[in-house]
Amino acid sequence: MKFLSLLYGFAVFIRNKLYDLKLLKTREVENVEIICVGNIVAGGSGKTPAVQYFVRKYLSEGKKVGVLSRGYKGKRAVDTMLVRNEKEIVAKPSESGDEAYLHALNLQVPVVVSKDRYEGAVYLRNKCSVDFIIMDDGFQHRKLKKDKNIVLIDATNPFGGDEYLPKGRLRESINELKRADEIIITKSNYVKNDVVKMIKDRIKKYNKPISVAVFKENHFYNVKGEIFESDIIKNKNVLIFSSIANPKTFYDTVKKVGPEKIDEIKFADHHSYNEEEIEEISVESKNYDYVITTEKDIVKINRDIENLLVLKMEFEII
Repeated sequence: MKFLSLLYGFAVFIRNKLYDLKLLKTREVENVEIICVGNIVAGGSGKTPAVQYFVRKYLSEGKKVGVLSRGYKGKRAVDTMLVRNEKEIVAKPSESGDEAYLHALNLQVPVVVSKDRYEGAVYLRNKCSVDFIIMDDGFQHRKLKKDKNIVLIDATNPFGGDEYLPKGRLRESINELKRADEIIITKSNYVKNDVVKMIKDRIKKYNKPISVAVFKENHFYNVKGEIFESDIIKNKNVLIFSSIANPKTFYDTVKKVGPEKIDEIKFADHHSYNEEEIEEISVESKNYDYVITTEKDIVKINRDIENLLVLKMEFEII
């Protein structure tokens, strides 16, 4: 595993060096501003709520905003695909991938998925007439020129164990933070203040603006759209299930609300649920007061589960 990590790290280093030396070319999409929300560690930094935070921020400033995503794990006949326009969703979650579909559910702005982010940005500019694009992930996608790179650092696992994938979770060297325009330390409310200080001390040499954000529970809702205060599960027996990169944060958030008992089913990140797995969760649900999942997971559940609640999380810069 260590050898594979070293090999991966060397390949990423060479690729970045080729871009730094301009031997690999970057493409620019004119007449539109592109803001990338990314990270240097694989998954779990809170990109999805952060993207939605920045979309709403720029909308409040009168900008016409679109969202661009790779559409990871989406199975579609054509690559560059519109997921929603300003009025309605026009794609299935199985086509768009769970993250892009979640943006489509939560935001009334154009959402486009494309492995070729340049083509996706051109589509948003030409077909959707946006002047601001929030790019969900893509700090490592250097082929497309961004006007601003916002890098998120997860306070609960800031540097991926200081090992490259697959042994650790680093996508590239921490030194590549030199390419960032702004750094946000997320999930600061899940760690002690000295951990946040340690992260700041380690990255201050890059001379980038550093902000701190919290990632907190807002409310629960069900598939009918009914909203419930977070204390609905207080002193209750709950089963939680998820397929996210950092399930510990999900567990800790539910625990903080004060249920009597928590049991947990974990799946791999971006897992696609099959009928047998959904049936197993449905059968198990009868033994609990509530079953709880994440917003990323609910878009992949295609049937009713008794007493199922979805946890709504909120990203806020403090």
